[in-house]
Amino acid sequence: VSQRDVVKAFCEATFDGWSNAIRHPEQAADMVREATKMLGLDDESNDHWYPSAAFEVEMLQKCNDYAKGTFEGDRYGVIDAARWSDANDWLLKGTTKGNKGQKNAGPNFGLDTEIWQPPQNLLSGNNLARDILEDAKTSATFFAQTYGRKPSLAVITVGDLQRYKHGQRRLQIYSNSSSSWFSKANTGEANGFDVKEINLDASTTTEELLSQIYALRDVDGIQLMWPLPHHVDHAKVYSAIDVAKDVDGIHYIGQLEIGNKDAYPPVTPAAAIALMEKFDVEVEGKRVLVIGRSPIVGSPIAHMVREKGGAVTVAHSQINQNTLEELVGEAEVVINCAGLPGLVKAEWIKGAEVINVGTTFNEELDSLVSDVEGDIAKYASKYSPVPGGIGPLSAPILFKNVAKAAWDQMSKTGVVLDNGWERHPARLMKTYSFDSYTEALEMAKKVDDLSTIMDHHANMRFTHKCVDGVDLELEFFTFEANQITEKDYDAAQAVDMVLSKDKVEMNKYSYNLVEENIAKYPASPRGSSKLLKV
Repeated sequence: VSQRDVVKAFCEATFDGWSNAIRHPEQAADMVREATKMLGLDDESNDHWYPSAAFEVEMLQKCNDYAKGTFEGDRYGVIDAARWSDANDWLLKGTTKGNKGQKNAGPNFGLDTEIWQPPQNLLSGNNLARDILEDAKTSATFFAQTYGRKPSLAVITVGDLQRYKHGQRRLQIYSNSSSSWFSKANTGEANGFDVKEINLDASTTTEELLSQIYALRDVDGIQLMWPLPHHVDHAKVYSAIDVAKDVDGIHYIGQLEIGNKDAYPPVTPAAAIALMEKFDVEVEGKRVLVIGRSPIVGSPIAHMVREKGGAVTVAHSQINQNTLEELVGEAEVVINCAGLPGLVKAEWIKGAEVINVGTTFNEELDSLVSDVEGDIAKYASKYSPVPGGIGPLSAPILFKNVAKAAWDQMSKTGVVLDNGWERHPARLMKTYSFDSYTEALEMAKKVDDLSTIMDHHANMRFTHKCVDGVDLELEFFTFEANQITEKDYDAAQAVDMVLSKDKVEMNKYSYNLVEENIAKYPASPRGSSKLLKV
């Protein structure tokens, strides 16, 4: 038996154990206590925690959250090779390159990527989900730094949604409260968003629901959970959601049809497209079968694929089984969105790439299942697993949309600071008014001189307003950072001082850090440094 086989067997046993602990934490905690007694470890003095069964289960569940974070494709404990490589670059920077007698570290230095990885034809969504959520968190953090508040989301639910009946069990088994569709408030808090959950009784009327929507003027995004009770006027309430706040993409198709390319895509369809792009599932010029026609999944996905050049056929559960089998066999890409287990038989697939969007929680199996019955790995060239395919992407895509909605809305309105400068996501702007071009040009010359000294130049625009004089609009931004920096704020403050009646010594605001201007110790001759008084 090779060492690699031993390591693989060890991983299998270890993560089978973690799988059991995740599903049955109380049972696992009992087993740990029994093992502790057998090994005599309970004799140790552990007075730094309170020894209770409830505490041990709670701590185990926290460990389970870390284990769930390693799930990829079809197993726990997977190391993301890209992240491993990035960590190597950071850890080994400057220690291996260029040193005599040492070899440069390769991209997967210290990692065998073949021992414990999901099959190559699995389109796993967990790592992609982590990347998207991290990007959304970064965007939310910078938004809060820029505008002094977090991006915000309101989630409205009317009645108990049957399709989320097993939400808490799915959260326990498959995800963490910091990244789950079933814990949006906690996910938002963990990633820099404010989330307000509004749960209304199933008897809520159309007018009452409209009142709730109209009251949400101060949030960046609104998600109205589907389906709504039958007595509610769906068209009226969904139409009441401002397109600028429609982070769940209910207006998406209509907006695209009238030319709005910036409309926010529906979350689950966007997740499917993101996964397909990640794993190079091309649809242009191919026969693509979309099974499912719901307004929030099947219909938008068909539209998105059509926009990408696919020859799209839309099927559904009411189609004759023989017809459906024929359509599946002819398709090069199959996207299952029906949410009906067993609707598609695996043997119908003839080497197609399969994206499993529709899922159902099977209580007897205590597991999510796809629309495909049978051994899909045997017949598909590539396929997204259930769980671990589209599901992990839903919450990250939602918060990505919320972050973008926050930036988009603030970029249109801006925030006026106390000093009159208007702060936008990536620039500071202010307009000065003058009686004549001569005065405006004199001011522009002063700003130009200031910009040269500070090595930070302003964009300037003149607007002649006839008898109302001339406006000079100034704009500061840091090109390299593509965002507002301290340099911009300092430049704006200096411009205001130039316009004031107080005399300003511009050499005190120098940012031109050429070598001879950098402080030395001791300064020679004394008093020569522009940055250090000695």
